[in-house]
Amino acid sequence: MIRYGFVLLFAVSTLIVLSCGDTNKPANVAVNSTNITAPATPLPSATIDELASGKKLYGTYCANCHKENGTGGEVVIEGKKLNPDNLTDAKRKALTDEKIIHFVTDGIEDEGMPSFKGKMSEGELRDLVKFIRVEIQKLPPPPAPKS
Repeated sequence: MIRYGFVLLFAVSTLIVLSCGDTNKPANVAVNSTNITAPATPLPSATIDELASGKKLYGTYCANCHKENGTGGEVVIEGKKLNPDNLTDAKRKALTDEKIIHFVTDGIEDEGMPSFKGKMSEGELRDLVKFIRVEIQKLPPPPAPKS
């Protein structure tokens, strides 16, 4: 009986000692220090001027056919006579952004508009549409996203 009492006393005292230990200390964990880098001072988020990006894209891919002001009309490109759409008319203003992106991405073969698939990222396509809407079509810019 004394033997069981001693074992019980040992177990209870061990539990007390373990439960009273400093719980604020982190557990000992092995870490490979070569993979740890001290956090640097965070850099401010990069901001992209969407209209400037869109203007550059429009100048690169669209202005030769649709003209700098977006009015389109007859042009000769690589010996081929084309009649690009007037981006400033009511019909083009009524197109959704997604429809414009579709036309730019896939082209309109019957009308001679080439496909620009793989030449612009999704963000660049959105910048291009924003430029067309605001600067070419003179529509008000879309409201800023709510935080």
